[in-house]
Amino acid sequence: MLQDKIKKTLEGLEGECSIIIHDLKDDEKVFINEDKIYPAASIIKLWILWKLYKEAEKGKINLNQEIILKDENKAPGFGVIQYLHAGLNLSIKDLATLMIILSDNTATNILINILGMEHINEEIKQLGMNDTVLQRKMMDLEAKAKGLDNFTSAKDTYMILKNMAESKDMLSDSRKEMIDILLKQQCNNKLPLLMPVGIKFAHKTGDLPSVEHDAGILYINDREVIVVVMMSNLKNNLEGIKTHNTLGSIIYDYFSSK
Repeated sequence: MLQDKIKKTLEGLEGECSIIIHDLKDDEKVFINEDKIYPAASIIKLWILWKLYKEAEKGKINLNQEIILKDENKAPGFGVIQYLHAGLNLSIKDLATLMIILSDNTATNILINILGMEHINEEIKQLGMNDTVLQRKMMDLEAKAKGLDNFTSAKDTYMILKNMAESKDMLSDSRKEMIDILLKQQCNNKLPLLMPVGIKFAHKTGDLPSVEHDAGILYINDREVIVVVMMSNLKNNLEGIKTHNTLGSIIYDYFSSK
């Protein structure tokens, strides 16, 4: 069985891991340690994307509106915008795309400014995702030193992806556009690394020292399979990444043969 193979793979992992797998076609599910709360890392960007499209549907945000890049907006860490010249015009949709496919921290922080951190958290609460909170911008080390961090669980991450796949609370065109962005993901060194080239996996990664996450919707044959893998307290991040690789291969092989 799939769950047995998953558990065997996790036996040697020095760290904590939560996994959710849900085949939306057959309703087959694997839930392991789904309630554990983790540092969200860049997985939190999924909720920012959701809130952005909710506001766009209400007509409160124009995704084509251009934002002028300022030096004071630039954030270190992941992303390319920090290396581009001030004065550059980027549409809000450009920012959303870069936030997801390159995990761009500058794009993320600009979107948090546009949406308002408190409004993003209000949306999370309305969605009933009690394990998830956005308390600081990306690379805000001062806020982190004060104990403010971003958190989520595998269960909440699964729920936001399930909403993107099939929620009636958002137009299908909006959901499709979010998934299209996730399908363009460039950070593919975890779950999809050992899957065949060209496999459709609409996903987002996240990592910090001792933390490795990958979560998304796998499109295989005529199936939509939500996959969430979250790890923390890793003795070695590389070990966590290799475990992601193995898990991705097991999940792909299992569903491709169904």
